[in-house]
Amino acid sequence: MRRSKWLPLLAMLFAFSLIAAGCGKDEPSTTDTGGNTPVEKVDVTVYFQGALTGPYNYLVVPSFQGAQIAIDEFNADPDFPATITLKKGDTQGSADNAPAVLDEATTDETTVAVIGPGFSGESAASGDTYNESQIPFITASATATSLGEEGWDYWYRGVGNDASQGGIAGEYITSVVAPKNVFVAHDKSDYGQPLAETVKGVVEDAGIDIAGFEGIETGQEDYSSLVSTIKSSGADFMFFGGYDADFGKIVKQARDEGLDIPLMSGDGSLSSTTLDLAGDAADNVFLIAPTNIAGDFVQKFNDEVGGKASSVPVYAAEGYDVGTLVGNGIKEALDGGATMDDVQGVRDGIKAYFDSLTTDSPFDGVAKPYAFDDKHEIATDDPKKLFYLYKIEGGELTSLGSAEQLLGEG
Repeated sequence: MRRSKWLPLLAMLFAFSLIAAGCGKDEPSTTDTGGNTPVEKVDVTVYFQGALTGPYNYLVVPSFQGAQIAIDEFNADPDFPATITLKKGDTQGSADNAPAVLDEATTDETTVAVIGPGFSGESAASGDTYNESQIPFITASATATSLGEEGWDYWYRGVGNDASQGGIAGEYITSVVAPKNVFVAHDKSDYGQPLAETVKGVVEDAGIDIAGFEGIETGQEDYSSLVSTIKSSGADFMFFGGYDADFGKIVKQARDEGLDIPLMSGDGSLSSTTLDLAGDAADNVFLIAPTNIAGDFVQKFNDEVGGKASSVPVYAAEGYDVGTLVGNGIKEALDGGATMDDVQGVRDGIKAYFDSLTTDSPFDGVAKPYAFDDKHEIATDDPKKLFYLYKIEGGELTSLGSAEQLLGEG
């Protein structure tokens, strides 16, 4: 509400200003910090795009919850110059559901950044639109190596990619497990197939035989055909590139059919869904992921989220860190003179903050230090520092440690 220029009397002007202060819908909010000048807060929107519902949501919900914790902390800070609304852009992890989220986020004049997309397939389908709209978007969990080759100026990745994940998984298989024959399967997805192909290549280069390489149809209830193929191949190890909803059933049916060889998958299978589907009999199952779910942040996450937290808080710390990065970028932009009258100035200020993070001057998050290389991949002197190994025994998930600890420095 604006003050009228046409009121002739000072008393009426004063009365009108009181009404305006009481309504206040069109005025920036302020918070009195105890000094003479309260901080003026503007309203901004950050979208979170990913699988917030659906069969794969347990791979994304913890990162959303982590991001929300960070956003809530910014909003509670009286010195922070904005009030951030974190809006849900639920895609159920499918690229087919991305257009509606893209349309809403890019046409919302208060949108300053996007956290996500959560999965690689929807990232590939969304990246051009966000980049053309010049909206910074940073993922806490999409790992497909190809995303870094798209040349998106406004895209950033807060985790290690599948080239590193597959390479490190392959090194763990060959140097620690040391099987004679490895069967590699995948779900034909933008995430699972390249990951499986990378593992296959590393295993072959180490002189270990590939007993089989097969793509499966996802969403099935019966994977007995795959289990039979693996058994008849003579493989003494199996790696699966894909997601938890399939891997959990593969593990359960493999053990039910007496296939007791070690089984392994990547971050797409590190979830409570895998544990629930595989059951208590799941043993000798390995997982690799660019997230530390046994880190110090887990206690804070559980305290903040409580019963709504996933039993496997995959990417929760990364979600918190990415939310913090976005908040820091908003503050840098607004403190630097950008205003919501020109939302692109705020967006570019966030991008400038991301670009300022180097290995010599990173943002030290709860998960790891964050800096970005010229492709906007997370920068590190050794990819092993970004990955962690886990094992399931008796249906229970335990951390084996970082890849750097288990395999040595690269």
